[in-house]
Amino acid sequence: MNLENQVVIDVEVEQIDTQSRESIERWYSTAQVQRILGLNKSALQKAIAKLQGIYGIDIKTLRRGGARATEYSQIALDAIELLNAQKFTELRHLVEKTPAASRASQPETLTIAEYTPALDRRIAELNQSATSNSASLNQNVMQLLEQIASENKAAQQRDSDLDTAEINAAQNRGAARALAVFQAEQKAQNEVLAQLRAMKLGGAE
Repeated sequence: MNLENQVVIDVEVEQIDTQSRESIERWYSTAQVQRILGLNKSALQKAIAKLQGIYGIDIKTLRRGGARATEYSQIALDAIELLNAQKFTELRHLVEKTPAASRASQPETLTIAEYTPALDRRIAELNQSATSNSASLNQNVMQLLEQIASENKAAQQRDSDLDTAEINAAQNRGAARALAVFQAEQKAQNEVLAQLRAMKLGGAE
């Protein structure tokens, strides 16, 4: 009898603990988060990237699942709301309260004095990467423009060569027609001279 009561009590305690954890670790769908925070998909992803990359929150603490089954935690919801409201002090306190096992491989909590240089370094790295990408892009654009200019020059040269060839062909056709006319005239003159000779010869007889 006591054993049965103990089993019932254990099951009830386990159910209470499970319900308590579920209420604390509440998760929201993407649509719910976007509706609550008033964000589109792009803004939501950028906020998550900042929380992970700059504030060092483990992505598993912020998000779980994938594709259409992606869910966001209550911590993510609260952190994004503070981030968008620019309440950075409260956000830092929230970050410091996240469980150590859920933080992104940070050996200790950064103080404000330590956090600011880390943020500055991150900004400098992003600026350097953007500058490098911009320089590489500019170089690619210049190479493409040079290639286009070279191809345009070659096309213009081909057009010029074609015009010259057409002019030469027209001149050749004109010369051929002039020669044919000259030859026809010469033939006619020869025929007339032959007739005159014949008539003279006939008169002499």
